[in-house]
Amino acid sequence: MEKIKVMYRRYISDTLIYLLRGKITANQLTVLNHIITLTFGVYGFSRGTWRGYLLGVTVMSINVILDYADGDLAKETGTTSEFGAWLDSGIDVIIQNAVMASIFIGCIKEGMPIAWGMAFMVMNAGMNMVSFHYNQRFGFSSSQGMKSFRDRMGFNRRYKNRHDKNLVDPTSSGIGLVLFTYRYWVLAGAILNLMPLCMLIVFILLAYRLIFMSGLYLYYLSGNQNRYVCKVLSCFDESRESYYGV
Repeated sequence: MEKIKVMYRRYISDTLIYLLRGKITANQLTVLNHIITLTFGVYGFSRGTWRGYLLGVTVMSINVILDYADGDLAKETGTTSEFGAWLDSGIDVIIQNAVMASIFIGCIKEGMPIAWGMAFMVMNAGMNMVSFHYNQRFGFSSSQGMKSFRDRMGFNRRYKNRHDKNLVDPTSSGIGLVLFTYRYWVLAGAILNLMPLCMLIVFILLAYRLIFMSGLYLYYLSGNQNRYVCKVLSCFDESRESYYGV
């Protein structure tokens, strides 16, 4: 993944910054990027057709490229700000929910029961709530995970700990990214024209991750550290003595 990011910044981001510098601000690029996604991307996914899904995926690919570019543009021009970071992360949440809702509208048009779509959105809201608590308590980043957590979990490479690491921080490995982030299932559904099936798989994986992370969080709050991942998490919790021992 790091090699891909380096290649992206060398061949794409640098070119975009050269073309856009002085013509548009980073915050303006952020807003423009998300307006495009919330119109053309959402429209494409909601069509419930193969061409519509391909349009949605294409727009989302552009969104990812520009999402990196606005941050790089802000750094290059010295205009980074807390407002810009808040704007970018805040709209990202709106984008995620709008895109997933539009995908399920498309799936419903293909014959998926409405109950599945409603259940998924409830499940997705629950996952956002659990992720928020992990982010607030342990300092995770929803988009980038946490390198210190990944490094410490890597000290113990038993299968159970690799399993826990991938669920808590899907950015830990390629397997975690593919299984527990939506983008690859959406891409597969669009290319293979099997979006309802792929969304059903996402629903099952999301439910599993939600149950695990909720249970783990409650287990952690009970003060029990028998599980290795709980010991690692305590290193990033200011309310625990182990945090000050790092």
